[in-house]
Parts: sequence; structure tokens; C-alpha cells
Amino acid sequence: MIEARGLGKDFGAVRALDGLDLDVGEAEFFGFLGPNGAGKTTTVHILATLLRPTRGSARISGHDVVRGSLAVRKSIGLVFQEPTLDRDLTVEENLRFAARLWDLPGRAARARIDELLRQFGLAERRDSPVRALSGGLRRAADIARGVLHRPRVLFLDEPTAGLDPRARRELWQFIRDLRAASGMTVFLTTHYVEEAEPCDRVAVLDRGHLVAQGTPAELKRAAGAGSLEEVFLARTGRPLAVADAVVAPPGRDR
Repeated sequence: MIEARGLGKDFGAVRALDGLDLDVGEAEFFGFLGPNGAGKTTTVHILATLLRPTRGSARISGHDVVRGSLAVRKSIGLVFQEPTLDRDLTVEENLRFAARLWDLPGRAARARIDELLRQFGLAERRDSPVRALSGGLRRAADIARGVLHRPRVLFLDEPTAGLDPRARRELWQFIRDLRAASGMTVFLTTHYVEEAEPCDRVAVLDRGHLVAQGTPAELKRAAGAGSLEEVFLARTGRPLAVADAVVAPPGRDR
């Protein structure tokens, strides 16, 4: 489903990503764990065809992310770190606008929008402006828009950043229900260790380098650790929280 070989990205003299190899299977819940500044967002932007790699290659659903970018975009959904909904439009208006961008037929679009509004607990808020929603519901609407066209792969880039604990729990329930209903591949980037624990497999990234990869149980067993945060400490010599503080300011994940 997702394959990357020797993937690298430079921003001037800064090497943000260096020699990344990844394989993510169909219907897999894959976690990309690392501090801000590790290269997680850079990786997602390359895989989503928003950035061209400096080195290496990547394919999604058999399509090269550079030469076959249009085919890749049709097969993926992407939810950015920062919400991208129009705050002045209603929830339904945002989804209808996205349906037109995806060229979904009117009747099919209306049925799909109704389905997603129910699934994400937004049916009673369909006529509410996005600015009137809580942070959790706003994020749910963002994800609903990301899966409107039934993508085979959904990229979630720090989806719970800025949400309170209750909103985070509710959002993960939406995502669990979505995976159960659709069987899509979910590629999650996060620096919250507890969010990576339920993943089928996890890759640990630090300063542009892949330092560990496997199931959470495999990683903890190999490192003699009781948690993924301890795995990060064993692989890098520093705790994830400290790394998060010193690599880059919040919101500057390259």
C-alpha cells in the first residue's frame, strides 16, 4: 500500500529526512512516532505529493508519488495538523464544497455526506458554522472531509494536537469506528506515546532517521522497555519529552 525506499529531503543545508525505508500494508494502522522536528510531517507531505523528495522514491497503491501524483491524490485522504475547514461555512457546506472538488455526483455526494455526519456525531450540527463547533467536533468534521471520497489511505498528521483529553478520546472512537467500517489504511503521526500504542506497527523517527520499527510489543521486547517512550530513550539516549522540547519549537515539525 505504502512503500518508501531511501527517502530523503533537504531544506537548504538542513537534512530533514535521511534514507527512510517504509512498508505499510493494506488496512494497517501505522504509527509514526517522534518529537516535533523529527521529520514526520515532511514524510507525510512527500507521501501526499505536497513535497518532492530530494532523494529516494515512494509509491502508494502502486503509483509513484512524483510521476503518478494525480493517481496518488485520488487514493489518499489527508488531515493536516492545523484545521483547514472554512470557519464561516457550515459543516454541511464544507462537505458539499469538498464533494464538488472530488467531482462526486449530486445524489451520491448527499448520501455520503449524510452517512459521515451520522458516523461522526455531526448530524445535529450540520447547519452550524464551523467556528461554532468545539475543538473535537471541528476535528471530526475535518476528518469527515478527508474521507469523503473513500480513500484507500488516510494520513492523520498530529490529529489531536490542541484537543483536551475528552475530545481526544472521542476523536479516537470516531477513527476506530471509521476503520471498522471501511478497512482503510491509516497512517498516523504523533508525539503522544499513548496514541501509538494501539497501532499495528510503529516506526520511531528521530532527527530525520528511522531508529526503530515493528509492533509495539516487538519494539518494547527488543529494547527491554515497558513503554514506547522507554523505547525512544533506549534508541536515542534521551526521553521523548526532552527531545520534543529541544529539537524544534511547537508547530515547526519538519
